[in-house]
Amino acid sequence: MACQRGLALITGGCGGLGMAFARKWLQRGGSVRLADMVARDRGEEACKQLGGKVEFVSCDVTDKDALRAAFEDAPDLALVINNAGVVAHDGADLFENWEAMIRINVDGVVNGTRLALDAFAQHPGEAGASRVVLNVGSMAGLIPTAVMPVYTATKFAVVGFSRAAHVAASKRYDANLRKNVPTGIRVHALCPSFADTGMVNEETLAKDPRNKRTVELFGGLLTPDAVAAAAFDKVVDDPAAKAVLRVTPIDGVNFDDPDAHAVEKAVRNAAIVADPLGTLKRMLK
Repeated sequence: MACQRGLALITGGCGGLGMAFARKWLQRGGSVRLADMVARDRGEEACKQLGGKVEFVSCDVTDKDALRAAFEDAPDLALVINNAGVVAHDGADLFENWEAMIRINVDGVVNGTRLALDAFAQHPGEAGASRVVLNVGSMAGLIPTAVMPVYTATKFAVVGFSRAAHVAASKRYDANLRKNVPTGIRVHALCPSFADTGMVNEETLAKDPRNKRTVELFGGLLTPDAVAAAAFDKVVDDPAAKAVLRVTPIDGVNFDDPDAHAVEKAVRNAAIVADPLGTLKRMLK
């Protein structure tokens, strides 16, 4: 069964991709909680624009207490989209804003996933329905981007973390059945190329010829609605979805499913195979 219809918590939800994700979820009959560090009046304006069952909570994903509070009072939580992110604005400085990028792009995603798994465990969902964590990565998490090495590192981290969590969260070991059984919980990464948002748009590209040329090579800017549509059609609504989805104008919408590394089976951790979800939650505490 597809993702159950309940509450979707979306970090960085008050603009760009966050608003597009919210619209898609509302169209499917769910409710939305926008968790963002914008001023309250802007958050309330975003709720007004969306209409429907939408609420705003002020949240800086680098503040663990604030992020934890965003997950409170959510017994029907069904979807968590760790969307908050930041990118360097000047490719001339390879280390611009590097600490903030790691705190937001990596720590925020890992902690958001941890809190989602805890919330899902506390409130079991509908029988047979999926509950989903969608971590927003980037094509920079699949292709090294020389002008943004730290941003690249953070998105590689999101992709690698989500690949591992996808396996760990999807099954648990049942001692009575003596086998792995599905949990109904899924973790995925979404890797779009450049989308028309506050971080990258025609105005910012006009100031940076190198990035403009890179965007052109990818086929131009994606619209946030196109990215959201791909995410929901191919991942959120499909319980058989693979771990990582990439979205680009030049290549369309495809799962990124690399061949297993030659030594993967040899180094597989027996503890993870025996109790994947439990092991993941212990690692994230």
